[in-house]
Amino acid sequence: MTNPQSIQFRLRRGSSYLEVQVAMVLLSIGISGLYSISVVQTRQTARLQEMLPSDEVASINPVSTTNPAEAAWAKKLGVYADIQTDSVAAPVTTYPLNTGFVKIVDNEDTGDYWTHRGWGAPDWFQYTGSLEKYEDSISVLQTSGSHGSFAEFIARNIPPGEYEVLLFCARISPCGSAVPHQIYDGPQLIDTVSVNQRVADNDFYYDSHWWQRLGVYTFHNSEIRVRMLDSPDTGDYVIADAIMIRCRRSFSVTSPVEATTSGGATVTVDLN
Repeated sequence: MTNPQSIQFRLRRGSSYLEVQVAMVLLSIGISGLYSISVVQTRQTARLQEMLPSDEVASINPVSTTNPAEAAWAKKLGVYADIQTDSVAAPVTTYPLNTGFVKIVDNEDTGDYWTHRGWGAPDWFQYTGSLEKYEDSISVLQTSGSHGSFAEFIARNIPPGEYEVLLFCARISPCGSAVPHQIYDGPQLIDTVSVNQRVADNDFYYDSHWWQRLGVYTFHNSEIRVRMLDSPDTGDYVIADAIMIRCRRSFSVTSPVEATTSGGATVTVDLN
């Protein structure tokens, strides 16, 4: 059975008390997820296939004639559990919905944003002039090539799950046309996205600003990092201002719940 936690047992006429006891033991093992459970070939195969949905039956295997203990159990009960110590089921990670989760890291957030100056490169500086900004300033680096400098945003204490990563920065013509942005899941680099800092890319409007989507990723660590490199391709400046981590698993129910004839239910939802 592919899903031990949804095993169903049905009493048949003539079921013995011993059969019920064993069934309850198997049910407890299946619910706990400690071991896998296999139903093997016996005289009851046809009845078992009728009792269980076809999508829950993985395989029906012949009874081993070389193991008297197995044959004895099969003869008495009609079924038996093949429990092996090397078949311990790995725990399934449950990701929370994180409905409405949004985290923004700005270049003014001490401890969650920092810059590095490469050898022989000019230093980063804070600009508070008339350019559009998320808060009160932006970080600017004047460079026409790569010297190993970078700016890094760190979003901490993020529950594991699927998130959208977005970027906000001012767009002006002297900036880089293809500035690399690296996305890290903890210490692991998972993607690099080039951003044209000359042209606005209005993907998502939030908090009175338009944000550019870098991508949607599944994160397993509690720390998400976005590192912007000093490789503008063409242009004399690169700008770092803010990033947003937005949960993609929130949803809104758009239709009433309707019961189905099989005992289930259907509902229509919209992802936010």
